[in-house]
Amino acid sequence: MRFTRMAVIVVILVAPHAATADIKRLKAVPEAFRGAWIAAGQSCTNGDQPPLSITASAYTRADARCTIDWVGETAGRTGSIYSAHMRCATGEQPQPSIANLILISEENGMVSLGSDFQSLRSYQRCPTE
Repeated sequence: MRFTRMAVIVVILVAPHAATADIKRLKAVPEAFRGAWIAAGQSCTNGDQPPLSITASAYTRADARCTIDWVGETAGRTGSIYSAHMRCATGEQPQPSIANLILISEENGMVSLGSDFQSLRSYQRCPTE
């Protein structure tokens, strides 16, 4: 009976921690993601699609400018998964909206970016000028 009580106490103390994911909160986007990015297979010099820009605290694309409040880092199967939590303004919206950007490093210097896992797209870095 005493063993059963101890086992129950251990389960109660340990179980809540077993189901939680460890998220490390960062103040800035990791350097590996900073720079200008274009969709995989497109040209950085072609004027059709301007590159995305990621800095330590901002994300800019053709239709929005975002301020990054913080970045969450979570362990994934093939490496860290980052999620930038942002406030974005567009020309149409006077008030900034809340948005998330998932950032995953790929092979060959490419990254996957998207607002959720279903919308991830591969991007290649544009050379610095």
